[in-house]
Amino acid sequence: MKQLYEDLWVSTPEFPASEHEPELMMHGFLLQHTRGNLLISRVENLNDHQAIEDLGGIIRHYLTHSHEAGPGARLLQTRFNAALYCHNKALGAISPYVEADDTFNQAELHCGSFHVVPTPGHTPGSTSYLYASPFGKTYLFVGDTITMSHDRWVTVLVPESNEADLKKSIEFYRALRPDVVLMGTTAGHLSWQEVTMREWLALLDEAESSPLDLRQRLPD
Repeated sequence: MKQLYEDLWVSTPEFPASEHEPELMMHGFLLQHTRGNLLISRVENLNDHQAIEDLGGIIRHYLTHSHEAGPGARLLQTRFNAALYCHNKALGAISPYVEADDTFNQAELHCGSFHVVPTPGHTPGSTSYLYASPFGKTYLFVGDTITMSHDRWVTVLVPESNEADLKKSIEFYRALRPDVVLMGTTAGHLSWQEVTMREWLALLDEAESSPLDLRQRLPD
């Protein structure tokens, strides 16, 4: 785990085998919250699991969408007795790996300050998480709803994507004012980006106009 800010760490990059994108990287994030540590996205590396223990463990694990499920989720759940949360539309896809402790299907406030916001489109159960850190920065965890592919911002279309829902989610993002955008998967790029308001709106424009369409490349 690498520390990014006073209360936020990023996991060691994982490189899932990808025929179409050898530089694909996946990350997870550990957020130190006053009520206990929260884990967002995917962390499969066992060395990172030990680092999580050294940082005090976790009380909850939040998935941004079903593609983040893997054997490590079950290991984390068991090792730390951590509750796993996901959108109810992600349940079927994650069930081969792990059983969720709780689900949501609308915007909710967890732990008093951690905003759970469904942002469907990339997948039906895609969800973002917004947190205003007491250290001054607002973090937005977007999963793969938008991401970086080398030097450009993109949306990613896969067989279960819904373009109309994705457009609505991008419009919702325009009302937010994050200081840091944190992505679960990127290609050839770090998984976080500090942004100004102007940069945030510009990257949303770029992502919306630059869909990375994998529907013809991936099996149904």
